[in-house]
Amino acid sequence: MIDGKRLLFSLTIVSYALTLVSGIVYLFNNNNVSLLSTLLFLLVSSLIACWNDIKYYLIHFIFYLTIFVFLVSRPTIDYFRDGALDTYHPIAYRFAFIVVMVSILGLTTGGILARYFIARKKIKVANIGNSLKEVYIKRLRFVSLGVFLLTYPFYFIRLFERLLYRLQTSYYAYYANFESKLPYFTYILSTFTVYAMCMYLATKPKKLQATAVLVSFIAANTIHLAIGTRNPFILSILFAFVYYFMREQAEKGKWIGFKEKLAIFVGSPILMLAMGVLNYVRDNVQVSHTGFWDILLDFIYKQGTSFGVLARGFLFNSSLPYRDFRNFTFGPVLDYFARGSLGAIFGGKAFEHTTNSVELAIDSNSYAHNLSYLVLNKEYLKGHGIGSSYIMELYTDYGMIGVFLLSFLLGVLFIAMLQVAYRSRTILFALSLLILNNLFFMPRSSFSESFFNLFTMQFWGIVLVIIFVAKMLTKEN
Repeated sequence: MIDGKRLLFSLTIVSYALTLVSGIVYLFNNNNVSLLSTLLFLLVSSLIACWNDIKYYLIHFIFYLTIFVFLVSRPTIDYFRDGALDTYHPIAYRFAFIVVMVSILGLTTGGILARYFIARKKIKVANIGNSLKEVYIKRLRFVSLGVFLLTYPFYFIRLFERLLYRLQTSYYAYYANFESKLPYFTYILSTFTVYAMCMYLATKPKKLQATAVLVSFIAANTIHLAIGTRNPFILSILFAFVYYFMREQAEKGKWIGFKEKLAIFVGSPILMLAMGVLNYVRDNVQVSHTGFWDILLDFIYKQGTSFGVLARGFLFNSSLPYRDFRNFTFGPVLDYFARGSLGAIFGGKAFEHTTNSVELAIDSNSYAHNLSYLVLNKEYLKGHGIGSSYIMELYTDYGMIGVFLLSFLLGVLFIAMLQVAYRSRTILFALSLLILNNLFFMPRSSFSESFFNLFTMQFWGIVLVIIFVAKMLTKEN
């Protein structure tokens, strides 16, 4: 009988060997098609390697898939459809393929070293029994669930307000002009919903209770679909799946059974088909494809627009707005401290606009706004944009070395996030879940967007309140 692990290991070796051969071929012929082949072989090799130890490399695995969908799928489909790579200048293709490979190598190297130095330690499951710690965890679970239930209506209402506005205008006009009319305190309370959810799930409640919270979170995010935005909904689905996977590793057979596997295998293609149709519904155009595979391929192709961020970012790099200090990698965090609600406390001047505007395009540290205005100009002011990518932000700020080093740190972080999930470290697990909430969108968004909440007053304020109340209730027990 063939050993599955040995077979996977052999496939990994063969795949990496093919990657090396393809890379050598590129060095001789200097052809971008050979370079694309090398990138695709590297991605496949990385995915197979992750599958060898999926318990610790699940986040890597999904992240590599999102890199393919967002950054590699479009030139791949272009080549197989048209037999050419001619949308951008050949130098732009060369840069884009190489910079993605550098990031993948950084992620892989960081993951390997973290797996060796961190995950080699035996996981000690705390035997807390009826100890004080167990009582504290129960109180923490109770308080965080209470905060979630109290603030969830505000999370829902603010999304519903967006939907009502969207029904009165086009998707792009909504994106350019929407501003909430609800009191500011509703925004503060709505942010507590996700924070409390992460804290609650980190206490590892029973499956039924955890599922109820996750389903309610996903249900609220379906409003984004009605608006025309897929990503928050898809991210909430991925968040729930990874959480189930984490819990399954400690409680085999309890979290991912036959029903869950059936839902994944049946639901995934249906979901992708629906997301593909949404592209046309949002823009009020007739669906141009009728076959399942055509719609699926069209959906993946449309997600690959972020490849244009790499190509255009390279071509327009020298034309980006210049300021005395500029940093796109940590842009959202820096703007929050300098121009956001926290900055306003210390005398900083807040941005007058929160949607597409010349102000954000020139003065903010948002790579998406800076590049979109440079490339699209007036269309940007009408609500259009080309987005961002963590890779392009890293390259613009720190060059190729920065892309590798910060990707390396991400690779370490991915392993660490799973490691704390398998151990009894509630607060660290909650932080990991909060990062996870936006992590898989990073290939087409800002590097620091996933970490942004960790720097906000709202997050630490409500977390400290939850911990304080839980400790007080524990003492009274």
